Amino acid sequence: MYFKPISIVLGLVFFIIAGCNNEVTMLGTDELTIIGDQKTATEYVKEKGYKISSYDGQVQKYTLNKDKLLYGKTETIPYRQTWGVQKVEPEQYFGMEISVYSFTVTNHPLGTFNDNKSKVSILLCEGKVIGGTSFPNAAMDGAPYSLDGKTLEEVTGKNFQKWSEEWKKKYET
Repeated sequence: MYFKPISIVLGLVFFIIAGCNNEVTMLGTDELTIIGDQKTATEYVKEKGYKISSYDGQVQKYTLNKDKLLYGKTETIPYRQTWGVQKVEPEQYFGMEISVYSFTVTNHPLGTFNDNKSKVSILLCEGKVIGGTSFPNAAMDGAPYSLDGKTLEEVTGKNFQKWSEEWKKKYET
C-alpha cells in the first residue's frame, strides 16, 4: 500500500501534539509535582476547607526585620497590614526568611462578594505555616483580612487607633 509523505507527516504531528497535550494536562493536575513550601502551603489551604480555584505561586520572599514594620514609610504599609492580622508576633521571626504563596479559593468567609472567590496568601518560615491573609476577589481597596477573614479589630480586640499607637511604640523604639 502506498502512503503519501504528507499523510505520514500529518499523522506524526497529530500524535506528537496529542502526546504533549496529555503530558501538560497531567502535569497541571498532578499534585505529586508540588514539593516543598509550595506543597505545605497548598495542603494548609485545603485543610482550612478552602477549595483552590487557581494557584498564583510564590508571590514574595523577604527577610523580616524591624525596619519593615516602621510607621511613616509607604513601603512598610503592606508588611504592617499583613503582620497586624496574624496570631503570632512578628518579632519572633526577625532575621528569618518569610515566603508567601498565593491562591484564589472558594468556600471562604469573604467569598460573598462578586464571584464567590477570595484570595488567600500563606506565610511560611522554615517550611512551616505561620499565618496568612485573605482578601475578597472583588475590585476593592483596603487592608488584608486574617486568613480566616477577620479584620484587624477582630483579631486584636483593639480599634485601629489604639492598635496603631501600640504598634508605633513597640516597633519604633
